[in-house]
Amino acid sequence: LVSKSQTRDYDGFLRDFETSLEELQTDYIDLYHIHSLQPGQDGDMSALEDGCARAARRLKDEGAIGHFGITGHSGAGVLIEAINALDPDAVMTVLTVTREDDGRYEDELLPLARERNMGVIAMKTVRRGRDADELGTELMRYPLSLPGVHVANVGFDAIAHLETNAAMARGFVPMDADTREQFARRAGAAVAGVPAPWERPGYVDGVGVIA
Repeated sequence: LVSKSQTRDYDGFLRDFETSLEELQTDYIDLYHIHSLQPGQDGDMSALEDGCARAARRLKDEGAIGHFGITGHSGAGVLIEAINALDPDAVMTVLTVTREDDGRYEDELLPLARERNMGVIAMKTVRRGRDADELGTELMRYPLSLPGVHVANVGFDAIAHLETNAAMARGFVPMDADTREQFARRAGAAVAGVPAPWERPGYVDGVGVIA
């Protein structure tokens, strides 16, 4: 059971957590995220440590959550800083075949997470691929084939999509490095010059419960 808060101060983070408990009708959450770290507004890691991260540690110490994580899709740099400063248990971020941020999520952030023995959750795997016109199950296979990635967080538009995804997962065959490289090159060329959906004007990343 997973939820998240985009509030950065100590008391607000705890209030959001209580809201999550109410919405999920539970008294325990396995993983609770500090959500959507932004390079422009979250550069002060000491403020995060004294605010939301301190609240997350309290919840973990009290046994209200099992782990705390961070999320973000606005550049690998702020997440790398947060991992080094806050030492979270997990990270949910952009790990796509189109290798956003010039591949830094995959080439710099992911090795750091592996070194720290963190849980790694890939997101935006299919949404970006719509611009590349690639098969959804292959777009999910790519991040799941990366060493150190444990989960792909995937939305779906129909039950048929869910069933197809489940069949791929049951019979999962990882892509080898050469196949991943060729796939990334082809998909990257297809979206060259096209901004990612979450980088387009007016995009708002929703805050709510993930179950």
